Amino acid sequence: MVNFFKKEKYFIILILFSLIFSTLKINNDINKFDKYFTYSDGESYHAIIRSPPEMKIWERAAEVKKEFNLKNPHPYEYRHHFLPPKILGFFGKITNMNFYDDESEKIYSSGNKFIYFIFQTILYFSSVVYLYFKLKKIKINEFVALTCTFFLLMEPTINQFQSTILAETLFFSLIIFIFSFLIDLPKNNYFYFSYGLLIGICYLQRSVALFLVLVPIIYIIYVYQKKSIFKVINLIIAFSLILIILGFINLKRSQVFYVLPTQTIDTPYTYFVGKDEKEIENIKIENNLDTKIESDNIILHKEKRKIAIRKIKDDKIKYIILFIKKSLHSTLLNPIEVRNVRIEGKNYYKSDLHKKWIPYRILYTGLIYLIIILGFWYSIKKRLLIPNLFALLGLSIFIASGWVGYTRYWVPSFLCLSMHFSYGFFVLNNSLKERFKKYF
Repeated sequence: MVNFFKKEKYFIILILFSLIFSTLKINNDINKFDKYFTYSDGESYHAIIRSPPEMKIWERAAEVKKEFNLKNPHPYEYRHHFLPPKILGFFGKITNMNFYDDESEKIYSSGNKFIYFIFQTILYFSSVVYLYFKLKKIKINEFVALTCTFFLLMEPTINQFQSTILAETLFFSLIIFIFSFLIDLPKNNYFYFSYGLLIGICYLQRSVALFLVLVPIIYIIYVYQKKSIFKVINLIIAFSLILIILGFINLKRSQVFYVLPTQTIDTPYTYFVGKDEKEIENIKIENNLDTKIESDNIILHKEKRKIAIRKIKDDKIKYIILFIKKSLHSTLLNPIEVRNVRIEGKNYYKSDLHKKWIPYRILYTGLIYLIIILGFWYSIKKRLLIPNLFALLGLSIFIASGWVGYTRYWVPSFLCLSMHFSYGFFVLNNSLKERFKKYF
């Protein structure tokens, strides 16, 4: 034990420092923002439960705490998130957390979120610790492993979500666990069934992880070749089992078997082409749709997608440029997004505060990406597989969500560039050492 502490002293110091920092930050965020603010027009909002996704997660978590029926675990249209409100709801049930100060008036509770934020932060820390020891096990340079740990724990674009109920931190944890298992694949075929379940759970946490399963499948085939058949089959069966169960839950409720959140069906129309209320009304009339009926709603979402595809085909150049523009916009890091949105509320993206921070964000983004590019160059030059494997996991998520244009959607992919950042910093550190030796 003494030898372990001596050997891993820098890692232990880093973990303790990061944990104290995160705890203080969460406490500070709760003190500042776990309450109601007022817009300039007089309308009030809860700073932590402000956006529509946050409100839906919170309200449905309250329903889970109040009454959860295993026969109907998702009693409403699968529009957004499957797992986040259930995790929060069960956590509230276990810890007796109140979701409303006044339920009849929908007044959200304040001052009681610290334990939940710490819970998801500890789970995230656990995934990073697990990754660190996996990196050490496969003989990754200690400086690189420590830098990767530092980046994952302290980079503000990533850790700002520790004090949100969006469950991004839990999603990040699952991605890191998936990568940790991937870089040290066992020979036991049965392990891959559990691995497939883990990837399926990751999908239930965030549907943007749908294509993530492809990277492990390809890598397992690459590593084990002919011996990979049963491993891949087990993984696919387990992942498919999650999707089938999800599909039957939706079928029982809506009479329609589907596994994609309905938001993803019409996302090209809503967030890319741009919605037209008159157009939507015409679809309802032409198809005689009642949007109170879920099966009719699904038809509406599919019709909107058809319109989006037709518009994109009719004006390919316009939408290719828009695709590039939105994808690039999403990659501009915003390490103060959560804080500033809470200050400005719904008007943040049009506010002077948003404009004020853009030059600083560009500077910070450029610095981080330069180090990542340096790490990517080094990994190609040295034919390093691990950092590029992690980046491929991130790419699989970016393909599903990057074109929407939201900076928050880029963060899971950005997290997957942590190994490239670590190798870039490793190269930079060695270069500076060599230069100092010349002069001293």
